[in-house]
Amino acid sequence: MSPAKSVTKNRAGMIATLAMAALSAATAAVYAVCYGNQERYMSWAAFILLLVGGALGVALAFARKYELGAACMAVTAFAALMLYIQIIYMYVVVVYVGIDLKALDPRFVITSVFFVLCFIASLVTVFLPQVVNKEGMKK
Repeated sequence: MSPAKSVTKNRAGMIATLAMAALSAATAAVYAVCYGNQERYMSWAAFILLLVGGALGVALAFARKYELGAACMAVTAFAALMLYIQIIYMYVVVVYVGIDLKALDPRFVITSVFFVLCFIASLVTVFLPQVVNKEGMKK
């Protein structure tokens, strides 16, 4: 079956996977825009993991391996979130102890929201039914 026919038969799985891949790319873009010029708070490994996870998810979706694609994106989103938390930890300590700043930086809030949304959405995608009908399950 061609990838075009796979898209029409397994539309829910494809839409969920593509939406998650778009969210991964958006999260990577927001992170790069907000912290790309600050090496202290930028984890290029987290950035690359988000992009690779999204690309791998799309590739597996077109290969009709929706469940595997969603799982790969969930793992990479979790790993990227952990790398982000590790690199941003000192900023959080400075803010909450009150050494330097009186309020949270909007870049921190926006980036953190995107990372958490990406991880939560990837988990939801893993548990969504990935096949619309029984015909789509045939190989």
